[in-house]
Amino acid sequence: MTKVSFGTSGHRGIIGDSFTNKHVQAVAYSVATFLKTTNSAPTCVIGFDPRTGNDPELKDKSFTKMCIDTLNKYGINTVSFTECVPTPFISWAITHFNYDGGLILTASHNPKEYNGIKFNPKNGAPAPQEITKQIEITANEFISKPISTNQEKKSHQIISPPLNQFCNSLIKNVKKTGISIPKTFSNSLTIDVKHGSCAQTWNELAKQLNLNITIKNAEPKSDFNNIEPNPTKYNFLPLPTPSDYFTCSNDPDGDRHAVISRSKNIISPEEITAIILDYLLEQNETIYSVSSTVASSHLIKFICNEHNITYNETEVGFKYFAPYLNKAKQKDKISLAVESSGGFSSSHHTLEKCGFYPIICLLSILENKKITIDEAKSAVLKKYKTRLFTETTFKFLPEQKIHLNSFFKSTKSKLESLLQKPIKTINQIDGLKLIFEKDNWLLLRLSGTEPVCRIYVETKTQKINDQLIKEIKKTLTNLIKRSTLNSK
Repeated sequence: MTKVSFGTSGHRGIIGDSFTNKHVQAVAYSVATFLKTTNSAPTCVIGFDPRTGNDPELKDKSFTKMCIDTLNKYGINTVSFTECVPTPFISWAITHFNYDGGLILTASHNPKEYNGIKFNPKNGAPAPQEITKQIEITANEFISKPISTNQEKKSHQIISPPLNQFCNSLIKNVKKTGISIPKTFSNSLTIDVKHGSCAQTWNELAKQLNLNITIKNAEPKSDFNNIEPNPTKYNFLPLPTPSDYFTCSNDPDGDRHAVISRSKNIISPEEITAIILDYLLEQNETIYSVSSTVASSHLIKFICNEHNITYNETEVGFKYFAPYLNKAKQKDKISLAVESSGGFSSSHHTLEKCGFYPIICLLSILENKKITIDEAKSAVLKKYKTRLFTETTFKFLPEQKIHLNSFFKSTKSKLESLLQKPIKTINQIDGLKLIFEKDNWLLLRLSGTEPVCRIYVETKTQKINDQLIKEIKKTLTNLIKRSTLNSK
């Protein structure tokens, strides 16, 4: 049986293979063990998207029933909801209702064949590495030798999700960040929720904001009606209507966002953050810090450098932002955090990424300034250094992963020899990031769930981007060929 392995955000796997009820049971037991060290009578809230095995009615053999039954059996009171709910709602619920933590059954943006389970502790943030490592160890010990218990079974409660309270809090948090929300919106919004868990939240937000919306793919479906669930694969998004500000999209659990304009321009998460950041600076708001990852565009870094704002570059994973956001929250200061994959939040919102929050910020800015999203993007790119950011993938066989891991640890001289290009800086905190002349850079990262190497490139022109991607793919192909031949 495949071991429990917590990657960037929880344990994920293919349903019936690397993700089964035994994995859910083991993780739930491990979380129960952890929670009992924090409280003598802990309560854990359970969230889930509509993927196969996630069931609000807790039918036999469902992942939700296994998760809740295991928590109850090992001394944890539980709360779940009458319908699937987004991850940011669970993060908010943990802190709002003072729960001791939350478990969320989702594989985020992964294809329909996948499911997953992730844990957020008492502060609502994604669990940090020191907690997930212990959960992983305890879960795998349980898989090897399940532990019986004589504890009194705890209670479970199923309630209707208070989405109105969550949306009201979200709107207040946008205002706290320094963005005034107009009383009315002159344009509309098209939203693609990918048959996930976000339609009801958007309906409630539209009601509270007096915003006209059209929701595409609204009905929750376990197979997402066979459409692409990753919102940042922009070619699958519906185009905005002439009366829309733009089209936005969320992944099935609602913690990621994507935006495309009426003129078919992609507005990347970093560009959205740049628009928000620049607006706050125009309003004379003091920005305490901004956090991003090694896999994100340097656009945000340039803005921070120009305005003497602390910039934190971390490993990939929103959990690495939580300490910076929390530090600012304790001081009642503004701190932003963004991932190139579509994660965003601020110190005045949840410590978990939220796919709704940046969209409300963006809509309010466009309405307040009476400009289009294309105009907003052009303005920040003209004001700051324009770069071209590209993400692509390199696929390999699972058994070839060891050769790529070895390559990632190569010395500077070896890499320069292979690439025939001078390297200014090497960053190996998460994958292999190479900084070249003129701040051109390349990052290679291995996926935690698939035999895929993600390639991120940012340079001044598309031609340089394409050439760099071509060169690195050729290098990786040759590396694997040589390594495979040598191992025979």
